[in-house]
Amino acid sequence: MTGSLDVLIIDDDRDMVESMEIILESKNYQVRSANSGAEGFRMIQERQPDLLILDVMMATETEGFDLAYKLNRHPEFRRIPILMVTGFPQRMAEDGPESFQHIMGEDWPVTKFLEKPIDPEVLLASIEEIAGSKVG
Repeated sequence: MTGSLDVLIIDDDRDMVESMEIILESKNYQVRSANSGAEGFRMIQERQPDLLILDVMMATETEGFDLAYKLNRHPEFRRIPILMVTGFPQRMAEDGPESFQHIMGEDWPVTKFLEKPIDPEVLLASIEEIAGSKVG
């Protein structure tokens, strides 16, 4: 991938967004952010990102999954790589898998999952892997 990578972060945790922005901007990525799935979808419609970093649980426990499925249903957005960041495995361990049965076993339309808290080196390596570009 040539040029600066355009990354859209959709997460309602402002501290998490700010820390990811610092990490990504240090690598000269163009970073935009939204704090809800609806706001993020509007931003995607205005300008498609090269990569989407998406939280699972925002206003609802499945808001991130809902947006990922919505994007997958739109041919013009289907190819946007999605790096999903989540405390979902921890939450599932606490609440029990039956609380998430409605999304378990589905073919999740995401490229890769990272569990929160995110290690900065793992985040950058994942972006490099997904984008096919060298982080440098």
